[in-house]
Amino acid sequence: MGRSNALSRFVLAAMGLFLLAPLVIITIYSFVTGWAGLAPSGFTMEYCQQVFNDARFWPSMVRALIITIAPVFISGFFVILALYSSILYFPKLEKYIQSICMLPHTVNGVILGISTLTLYAGSATPLGNRIVMLTFVYCVIILPFVYQGIRNNLHAVNIRRLIEAAEILGAGKLYAFLRIVVPNILSGILVAALLGVSRIFTDYVVIKIIAGSRYITPQQLLYNYRDKPGQFISVIVLVTFIFILLIAGITYYLQNRGTRSSVQLREE
Repeated sequence: MGRSNALSRFVLAAMGLFLLAPLVIITIYSFVTGWAGLAPSGFTMEYCQQVFNDARFWPSMVRALIITIAPVFISGFFVILALYSSILYFPKLEKYIQSICMLPHTVNGVILGISTLTLYAGSATPLGNRIVMLTFVYCVIILPFVYQGIRNNLHAVNIRRLIEAAEILGAGKLYAFLRIVVPNILSGILVAALLGVSRIFTDYVVIKIIAGSRYITPQQLLYNYRDKPGQFISVIVLVTFIFILLIAGITYYLQNRGTRSSVQLREE
């Protein structure tokens, strides 16, 4: 038993080091003056200052965050309603909803972006707007991630019994959905939102095809700055990672808070 535990710890430690090694190397490389041998030749803050003083960097981070918000909300809203209705009223339809939500896994981002642009570019309707097109394309791309996270939680909390119990106590279906079901699946919603944010935030292909140079994000900056020193590029990658890590930390905090609230609600 002791050997098994030691082996498990060793495997986990080795995997952790393997996964963290690229991040550690990028972090160190962001602050070196040069790295031709086994060790860096010196350290400097010059490249960090260049990135932070770049007038295009912070606006690109804000744009990337803005373009993630609407798709996550839209996809999450419709997936929750579709799954809630299918589980509670139309159980036979759930397999079809699952098939539809999993379809984007089979569609390449290049194909989806070019097809959308070809179909709606120049249209007089709101769909002809590049940002509107981009928003709805991202809604499709993140659909599998949002669906899976929300579906798992809806089945875990057994919403049928929750709704039945709420109705016995005199609550209406809408009240029960907003005040009982949603708080109980909040952790799944947040996890699904985090997966959607990370998927959109790191995208380059779709936004380049649809928005071009009109909507610069960090991924496009990395491509535009490909002739810059490697340390400069490493700083952008590091800041982007920290930005996503902060979003994950906030999501984790809200998830734990939501879990504690749902437990207190059940105890009451």
